[in-house]
Amino acid sequence: MWIKALKAFLTGLLFLYIQILAMPVLAIGNVVPLILLPWLIATVWKHPQEISLPVVFLIGLMYDTQLPGTFGMHALLFCLLAVLINILRIPFEQDSIVAKLIAIASSNIVFALLSWLGYGLSWGFDGKLYWLSLAAFFYNLFFSLIIFTLMQLISRLRLVMIDE
Repeated sequence: MWIKALKAFLTGLLFLYIQILAMPVLAIGNVVPLILLPWLIATVWKHPQEISLPVVFLIGLMYDTQLPGTFGMHALLFCLLAVLINILRIPFEQDSIVAKLIAIASSNIVFALLSWLGYGLSWGFDGKLYWLSLAAFFYNLFFSLIIFTLMQLISRLRLVMIDE
């Protein structure tokens, strides 16, 4: 169990570093895609809640250290999304494509709405916030679909060694 938790945490650290170092290059109109969302979905989908919830909280807290104005918001949102995804995946099979698409869409919607609410309460609701939140939702949804699909394909790869 500890090895699975360590593996999930190290994968989260890798995605966190990619998020901090590489994703600002892909920003369009001050909207940076959040690749931690597909990692969060994959982590919750693969691991039980006892492993995924603390790992998701820690990675969210580490991501929040980069944004001191909203410290704790991403950790809270990631925990809420982890619980939501865990509830959504229960009635479906483990490899159900429809369930994964529902989890991606619903987690992006909930994240966009709650982050809009958090930013609005922190800095005020204005027209720019609405458009940035809407752009961020579609941009994150696009990246979530691509990265989650790549993560699923990579997780199914097997290394075969033939000794001749």
